[in-house]
Amino acid sequence: MNLRTRVMIIGGCIGGLIGVLAAYLYLRSVPVDADGEEGAELPSVQPGDAIKLSLGVLTVLRQIAGLGEPAE
Repeated sequence: MNLRTRVMIIGGCIGGLIGVLAAYLYLRSVPVDADGEEGAELPSVQPGDAIKLSLGVLTVLRQIAGLGEPAE
């Protein structure tokens, strides 16, 4: 297995674990409304919160991409 494949596999595993952790934290922070037989419903995410989260994720990705640049 070459280096590129190992990095992709490790990155995918780390990303999956971070996604599961984010979902767990989200479920802990919101009230869940139970509707009997239909199951539980989560409240909708506000558009402003979605935009803030998206910009935060893009900032982190940009910083990760900058790790490969040479230091000045």
